[in-house]
This record gives sequence, structure tokens and C-alpha cells, in this order.
Amino acid sequence: MHVLQSLILGIPAVIAGSPILVERAPTSPFALFAYGDGIGGAPVFTDGDGAYIGQVTSLNDSEAAQVEFNAGTDNTLLANPNTTTTGNTPTWSNLTFIVPDTTSSSHKVEFTNSTTTGDRSGTGFVFYGEFLLHKSTDGDLKAMWYAVPSGQDNVWTLNWNSTDDDTEGKVIVTLKATPPSRGADKNP
Repeated sequence: MHVLQSLILGIPAVIAGSPILVERAPTSPFALFAYGDGIGGAPVFTDGDGAYIGQVTSLNDSEAAQVEFNAGTDNTLLANPNTTTTGNTPTWSNLTFIVPDTTSSSHKVEFTNSTTTGDRSGTGFVFYGEFLLHKSTDGDLKAMWYAVPSGQDNVWTLNWNSTDDDTEGKVIVTLKATPPSRGADKNP
């Protein structure tokens, strides 16, 4: 089983090194789901600030909602709450999905009202099929997503660039615009 998971999780890295890469975003609006060891398609959600994966109701926050993404200009991802999944009506909308760059001391993925905030970037998101990758300013495509237990049952913080993060319990994940198959474990 671990061999199969390693092969599946390694797909984005292999794709990124491929000389033929077709960039295309899924049809908007779309959701993102995390897949990794013990995480079988957990949805991406936010409380209007941090990026999380897992069961949105476990966060116990009226601002928390699963994210409905739209592709924006300059390869940005704009986020709005999907109120049909939780019944919450958050006050946030039109947030930009951002990842920290290599100079950031934090690895947390976030949502903000800006495409750049100091050491973070909200541009350069591309898809290979249903896999979400990030294109850095030097043109490299990367899929450096990982999840860290948040302290709440069935909720992980979504992070980027695990090369120097040795947090216990971290799980390397891929982000896809494909929901888990029917009957699969959607919420770890």
C-alpha cells in the first residue's frame, strides 16, 4: 500500500520534470481536496485567514467554510465560501490563496485580500490535469504541499515547503480538483 501511495504522491514531481506540460485549470468554480497517507480526499477550507484540510465542522468557527475556487488573472486562485457544505455564512469572500516563498519563516498556506504579502505569493498556480502545482518566479513547477495536525480532531493546517519542517505528524499531500470517489474516506 505504501508503494502505491508513494507512486501516486510522486506523480506531480515527475510531471513537473516532464518536458511536455499542459497547463489548464479545472472548470470554475471548483474545490480542492488533499490526498496523502491517511488523508483520502479531505477538502480545503478556511476561516478567512488560514488554510486547512479536513472536516470543517470540527473547527467550530462560524467563519469556517469549504472553499469554492475560481481561476483569476496571473494564475491566481480566488476563494469564496461554499455555504452549502456547512450552512455557515462567513463574512469573507474573494480571498486570494497564497503560499510562502523560500525566504519565509512560516510554512502556512493562507488566504488574503492581496496577491502578495511580503514573503508570500498568490500568483503562479497551474494545474496538470487535476493536480495543483505552483510555478515559482524562476519558472520551476513544484508541489510542496503538506499537512500538520492542528490540534482539532480531523483538521490539519495546510503548509508549503516541507524541506526544513520536521513537525511530528506531518503528512505530504497532493492537492487535486477531484473529490474522493463515492464511499471513500472524505474526512480523515
